Amino acid sequence: MPSRLIRYSAASGRLWLLGFSVLLFSFALLRKTPAEQVKVYYDAHLHQLHNALTHFQERAYQADTIVLRTEFAACRREYKALESAVEYYYPHAAGRINGAALPETEPGEPGEVIPPSGFQVLEEYVYAAPDERTTRDLIYQELDNLLFQVRQLEQQAPHLSFSDAEVFDAVRLNLYRLAAKGISGFDSPAAHASLPEAAVTLQATREVLALYEVPAALTSQLRRCEATIAAPRQDFNSFDRARFFTRCFNPALAALHQAQLQLRIPFVRDRRAVRPDAASFFVADAFNSSFFAPTDAAAPTPAVLALGEALFKEPVLSGKAGRSCASCHEPSRAYTDGLRVNSSLLADAGLERNTPTLLNAALQPDQFYDSRVHFLEDQVHAVVTNKAEMGGQLSQAPALLRKKATYAKQFAKAFDKEKQPITERNIRRAVAAYVRSLVGLNSRFDQFLRGDTAVLNNQEILGFNVFMGKAQCGTCHYLPLFNGTVPPLYDKTESEVLGVPATTDTLHPRLDADPGKFLLYGVAHQWHAFKTPTVRNAARTAPYMHNGVYQTLEQVLDFYNKGGGAGLGLEVPNQTLAEDRLNLSTAEQQAIVAFIKALNDTREVAY
Repeated sequence: MPSRLIRYSAASGRLWLLGFSVLLFSFALLRKTPAEQVKVYYDAHLHQLHNALTHFQERAYQADTIVLRTEFAACRREYKALESAVEYYYPHAAGRINGAALPETEPGEPGEVIPPSGFQVLEEYVYAAPDERTTRDLIYQELDNLLFQVRQLEQQAPHLSFSDAEVFDAVRLNLYRLAAKGISGFDSPAAHASLPEAAVTLQATREVLALYEVPAALTSQLRRCEATIAAPRQDFNSFDRARFFTRCFNPALAALHQAQLQLRIPFVRDRRAVRPDAASFFVADAFNSSFFAPTDAAAPTPAVLALGEALFKEPVLSGKAGRSCASCHEPSRAYTDGLRVNSSLLADAGLERNTPTLLNAALQPDQFYDSRVHFLEDQVHAVVTNKAEMGGQLSQAPALLRKKATYAKQFAKAFDKEKQPITERNIRRAVAAYVRSLVGLNSRFDQFLRGDTAVLNNQEILGFNVFMGKAQCGTCHYLPLFNGTVPPLYDKTESEVLGVPATTDTLHPRLDADPGKFLLYGVAHQWHAFKTPTVRNAARTAPYMHNGVYQTLEQVLDFYNKGGGAGLGLEVPNQTLAEDRLNLSTAEQQAIVAFIKALNDTREVAY
């Protein structure tokens, strides 16, 4: 077994061999199937994580700052060796062990706040002011929390079994996690150890897959990925992620897919946002928009889509108001309207929020800036019946549509098994199906990742690297969708508190008054929180932010570069965006803008 034979304890300055443990480990692998050997590997590293955390806790009060950080790094490395399995089989525990250092709410109980815990909380203490007694107490306490989670995993370990299909699935998902979150710095915001930890993830991946005697091509590609990330003097800000993806990572994913086919290991049949049998989440048909649809969603047949498009442009849905969905979501403007906010139907006022694009809106589990509905069908109902937006009554719409002869034929063709197809339910379903069809993941950047490396220029490549590195954009706008839907399962949408100002006046800034997601459940940490939108096609969708305050991408970059609202001097105690200045140069900001323009989709989606 190519596992680690020597552990270095920098805190004590001693090297010690794990000879006896390795002997037992090797003996345990005899006459076991590959999946059973993976279980032995998991048990061994879980035990090592327990020991590393215990060792750290024993030194929590005596060790100096350097030793504390070394102990922390050792524990994180042990966890990274386990991450694929823990995330796969125990996602709740994974969130408590290595989730973001921010309060959360339960999906089923959105008003119940869960305080942050785990490595990222511990990291803040270790890299803040660890010499203070109160901080040492917090370090000890957080290690207690981590040890509790690890003990829970150890108690469940005897009941855990791996299958070959699950092992390959877990490894693939963890590689997606590495690409989308790992090398962006998401889970190492203070230690800045994302690249060394990514190397550990790749080493663990190689060790697990070696138990299956996978083809040499896969092992070689994984070693190449690991060597590239772990190269001497590798710097987080200057790391060439574009080159890493095209020359190392994508070939490794392709080799993993081919190895699974060669070994005749089946792909899991789970219903997911990314097809389990996709060669990569970068390939053209990887994402399945129906994952985000309700079980009774209309099938996207040509007849349903044609009807949905007609209804999308139909002002009858708004009754006498004369407004259609297309009034605010203009196809020629990438399904936005180009306005700061559109006009309200009530009095002489504007709507509260900027009109977002509908392109790729289907690839997220929540809709609206405050994530108040899950399905596009519900969004259709909410918008049509909103007195300020469309002012219609869907209950009256079927009668109005029956007066138009063309709709009788279109509904009958789209819903041919129903005796009375012109219904409120089918109106919602048809429009939602049409919006769900507006998915385009074929920008020049996508073509670049799929092998056409000449399609991006040097400035655009630099922009991608800065976006995913120094600028920290990729820690919220997750690759490859570049929105806040969390990879690799994409079953959750994140909201952020940015401290968006009401105007562009930087001399006398004033926080925008919109409470955002707070209005839904009254949760304090969601005050001024808004869903993270996609930056795909963003060059076509100005103005920006939930209130349309910024007219250009350059203004948006300047806002982030200064540290958001807090960086402007506003009082935003719950801001989730780091308030530190990014110190991006003018050239770097221009490069990011160039990269975002390269995310404009080239596929025709009814522009």
